[in-house]
Amino acid sequence: MTTFTDPVAVLRAATTQATAAPTTRILDAAFTTGPMPLAHVHLLNTGPTDDVDRTDTIGIDIYATTPTGPHQEGATALAERLLSALGESPVVSSEGFVDSVEVTSCLGVRPYFEAVEVVSMVLSVTHRPLT
Repeated sequence: MTTFTDPVAVLRAATTQATAAPTTRILDAAFTTGPMPLAHVHLLNTGPTDDVDRTDTIGIDIYATTPTGPHQEGATALAERLLSALGESPVVSSEGFVDSVEVTSCLGVRPYFEAVEVVSMVLSVTHRPLT
């Protein structure tokens, strides 16, 4: 049986490293009342495996309090920092590495709930088997 790196774990660690924001795989119903910012990193699709690697689709939603002043970072600034960090291949974190990350979609900032805003992105993550 072939074992692969967990790309969600790798990207969660890389997200925290790039943005200093905590991450989660599962959103709690009351997450907007908790500390912000928060990044939701989740697997959207496990891709096909070929002779060398696999490409999975990962979603990342960055939630942050909407900035009210010039020196505050909202979801857009955090997403830009993350995208900059993910642009270097391979992406290495404390959880391992993935060979490459391609941004297939990145939506603009939009209001989420009360003072919380969100930026969502979809990534194609290519990684190879561990064994």
